[in-house]
Amino acid sequence: MTAWLPGSDFGVAEVALDEPVVPAGSRLSLAFVCAGDPTNVLTWSGTPLHMLTALREEFDVKLVIRRPWAPWFDITRRVVRRVTRGAIDIYWWPAVAAWGARRTIAEVSASDCDITFAVAITPICAELTKRGPTIFVSDATLASMANYYPRHKALAPWLKKAAAALESFCIQNARAALFPSEWASRSAVRDHGGSQDRVVEIAWGANLVADEAIRPESRSEKEWRLLFVGADWSRKGGDIVLETVSEMRRRGYSVHVDVVGSCPPSAAEVEGVTYHGFLDKNVPADDERMKGLFATAHVFFLPTQFEALGIVFAEAASYALPTVSYRTGGVPSIVHAGQTGVLLEEGASAAAFADELIALLSDRRRYVRMSYAALAASREELNWAAWAVGVREMVEEKLGVQRPAALVAAARRRAVAACGTTFHWRRSADDDEPMSSQRRTGTGEIAGAR
Repeated sequence: MTAWLPGSDFGVAEVALDEPVVPAGSRLSLAFVCAGDPTNVLTWSGTPLHMLTALREEFDVKLVIRRPWAPWFDITRRVVRRVTRGAIDIYWWPAVAAWGARRTIAEVSASDCDITFAVAITPICAELTKRGPTIFVSDATLASMANYYPRHKALAPWLKKAAAALESFCIQNARAALFPSEWASRSAVRDHGGSQDRVVEIAWGANLVADEAIRPESRSEKEWRLLFVGADWSRKGGDIVLETVSEMRRRGYSVHVDVVGSCPPSAAEVEGVTYHGFLDKNVPADDERMKGLFATAHVFFLPTQFEALGIVFAEAASYALPTVSYRTGGVPSIVHAGQTGVLLEEGASAAAFADELIALLSDRRRYVRMSYAALAASREELNWAAWAVGVREMVEEKLGVQRPAALVAAARRRAVAACGTTFHWRRSADDDEPMSSQRRTGTGEIAGAR
C-alpha cells in the first residue's frame, strides 16, 4: 500500500506502508478520561474523540470514561456559575469536585492500566495522580488563561488561588504534562512549577481533514477568496475581517470572504461577503459545504483576539491554505510565521492585514510555496496519527519501556504516510486558462500581469 506525503517544494513523494508495527500484545494499557463523553464528536469539537481514535493505534485502550461527573455535579455547576455571574465555579473547588467524580476515580483506580490520560479535566487528574501514572493533557494552563480569556477573569480571587494550586499540583505530580504549544508549555514551567523534563510539547492534529483541494498554483486569480470560521464573532476578529475586505476592495482588488459560524450583531449586506451561518459537521450537507469552502479558498483568515491553540488552523493547513492571523496565545506553534502563514502583532489594524494579504496573494511564487509548506506541516506534524506516535514514545520513555529502533522509525513513517491515503487534488475552474498575477492599475482596476 502507498500514500502521499510532502516531498519537493511543489509536489509530494510516495512512500510504502508495509512497515513493521508494534505487536498489539506488547502495547501499554491505557485509561482515558476527559471533561465529557470522548466518544461523542460534539465534546470539545471532537478533539477528545480524535485523540482517543489515534491512541487506539498505539495503545491498548482498556477503559474509556464516558460520564466523568455525577449527574448532580454538572447541574449544580451551571446554577452556581449563573447565580454568581461566574465568580464561583465548583469545578475548581477541590473537595466538591472530588466528591462529584468519586465514581470515576474509583473506576480508573481499579482498572490497573499502565497509564491514564486525563484530558482538560484538572480536578480529576489531581486525584488520579495520587493513585497511579497519569498524563495531564491540555491546550493551556490556568495561569495562561486566567487573565487572557474573558470568562476566566470572572473567578473570585480566593477560587483563582485554589484553582492555581490544583493546576500546579497536576503539572508537578503527573508523569508528564502534555501541551500542544510553546505558549502553554512555557506557562506550565514558569507559572505552575512544572519541571522541564516533565512538560512536553507535541502538536495537535486537525478534526476536519481534507480529502481534496485545488492545487495552489491552479487557484483562480480572477478573485481572491478568503475563509473565516468562528463561533464567537467578536473574539475571533469578525469585525477586522469585514474591515480588511472592505479596505482591499477599496484599493481595487477583487476579493471575497466566506464567513462560517457567527455573524455580526447587525449583519447588513456587505459587498464581497457571504454569510453561511453555522455548519454542523455531523450533517452530511453541511459537512460537504464546509469542505467545499476550505477546498476553494486561497487563504484562511482568522484574526482571533484570544486563542489557546486553534485546531481550525490545522484544518486549514490540511487544505494547503496559508493562514493570516494575530500572533497571540498558542497560534505561533500551529502557524509558523513566514513559512505556513503570516502573523501580525496583537492590535494590528485592518489596513495592516490588507497590506499583508495583498503582498502574499500578489506574489504567486511565495503564495504557492507557503501553501505547500502548510500542507507539509499538516502531513508531518499537525495530525492526530503523528501526535499519537509522539505520545507513545514519550510515555514509553517515562515508564522506561524500550522499543527496537526499527519499530520506532517505522511508526513515525506510517503516521506521516497515513495522513494522505484518501487525499487528491480537485480541478480548478481556471485550470485551462494561462496563469497570471492580479495587480492594481493606476485607476484602481484589476489587470492581469503575465
